[in-house]
Amino acid sequence: MPNPLKTRLSRMPVNASREHLRAFAAEAAAVGKDRSFKVLDAGAGKMPYKPLFAHVSYEAADMVAEPGLDYVCDIAQMPVPDASYDLVFCSQTLEHVPNPVPVLREFARILKPGGEAWLSAPLFYPEHVKPYDFYRYTKFAWRNMAKRAGLKVEDISWLEGYYGTLSFQLEMAFKALPADMRFWRYTLLHLSRKLAERELKERYITPKGMPKNYRVRLTKPLA
Repeated sequence: MPNPLKTRLSRMPVNASREHLRAFAAEAAAVGKDRSFKVLDAGAGKMPYKPLFAHVSYEAADMVAEPGLDYVCDIAQMPVPDASYDLVFCSQTLEHVPNPVPVLREFARILKPGGEAWLSAPLFYPEHVKPYDFYRYTKFAWRNMAKRAGLKVEDISWLEGYYGTLSFQLEMAFKALPADMRFWRYTLLHLSRKLAERELKERYITPKGMPKNYRVRLTKPLA
């Protein structure tokens, strides 16, 4: 017999982080107003946010070939001239590069003076894309890396609130606990879904908690 609780909960997918990441990309896209504004999506993968940048000049780069990429390359060594872009967008990528500071220095090189780098990466997330998963970043790491790369920190803030992080932790517990703890597993999954729904209504920030991801905005100095 199918478990009716399992069936019902499986129809309740709520990924608060995905919603926040899309909103973050939309904010970045809104910086540009027309086709004269050039954007590089670095580590773009399958380019899920490309439609958000349709009103500007959008280019995409990644080390892994995907249809539609403009550059298949190491994002620490971009085959473009200095000061080529008004904005670099790099989401959920820097945890997969073995040396992130050279990547940020490359972003500084290819940005125009006053240009912006919009970045996100995890603080709390399990190992993934193995074995190419190297780092988790605190806000202090972000500040240190920005300074070493010659970029100015404009903002470092939580992508999700604590409800989103806790929701993710509970979903991980649901997947990790043994099958004979069925009651607890599905109780945790139910709580995870409720917290994810709450997260999308209210971003709760607390010094006693932590974000799943940080969102970061850096600028290249004018001189």
